[in-house]
Amino acid sequence: MENRGIKNTILNKLYPEDIIAVLFSSITVFLLAYNIAGGKIKDQSALIVPAVSILAFSFLTSYQKSSPSKLLKFLRSYLHIPLYGIIFSAFQQFVHIMNPTDYDTLLLKADLTVFGFDITRWFEQFTGKGMTELLTLSYFSYYVFPTLTFVLLYFGKDPAAFKKARNYLLAIVIGWYGAFLFYIALPAAGPDIAFPEHYTVPIQGLSPLTNMYLENLGKYLKESFVRNTFPSMHFGIILITNYFAYRFKRKYFWFATLPVGTLLAVATVYLRQHYLIDLVGSLPVAALSIYLADKLIKPAQQ
Repeated sequence: MENRGIKNTILNKLYPEDIIAVLFSSITVFLLAYNIAGGKIKDQSALIVPAVSILAFSFLTSYQKSSPSKLLKFLRSYLHIPLYGIIFSAFQQFVHIMNPTDYDTLLLKADLTVFGFDITRWFEQFTGKGMTELLTLSYFSYYVFPTLTFVLLYFGKDPAAFKKARNYLLAIVIGWYGAFLFYIALPAAGPDIAFPEHYTVPIQGLSPLTNMYLENLGKYLKESFVRNTFPSMHFGIILITNYFAYRFKRKYFWFATLPVGTLLAVATVYLRQHYLIDLVGSLPVAALSIYLADKLIKPAQQ
């Protein structure tokens, strides 16, 4: 009976998003450690940051409910966003070890079969420095919108602001970690890395900063064996963000998430990072994430 009471106490301190994050993070850290112990990953220090992060996050989620600190309450939820970035990087270190077969040919064939053309090559006729500059900025907004949207919802004036922010957070957490399963089952490098011979027009922006970002992105993708093409969570997260923006922050939707999100969707294929089928695959992932988040969120969990 005492053990059951302890377990119930711990679970009562965890939100659904916490359980999902801790579960996937723990599995990721374990698999990373396993591959390091087996000699498949040589850099043992790669384990330090994700392991420390999940321990610190787990402690914070357990401690925060007993603390009156408003800052800890905010951090307890917000830290899901940077934590995902850390766990994603750790996960990508061994995903290609677990499944070394790339499915870029399959995804490209799906584009040709379903849509009748390769949209990344079709966009070459519109390639220009101004267009690249605009779409690169839009593509980068993926790293800004989750934080911005969470903060806007969290600090809303209505009494349900915290619940709305958590509802959004839970949806993106489900989408982010759920996509890990697809990355293992269908690893793919993306059009630019898999089929460089398909393109004759280089992608260059107007500013040195943009060109440096594109150069570093290409170098990182080539050297790191990142396999996160299907589904496109750049597009999936912006779909979830647009849903919650339209639902709770209508002006923010019309003037920020919708126009920038539309450009971001174009950027994923213009910049040759995704196949069109990747964006289609994001639709059910985003829809399911929103549905599950609405079902799992509890009014009593304030």
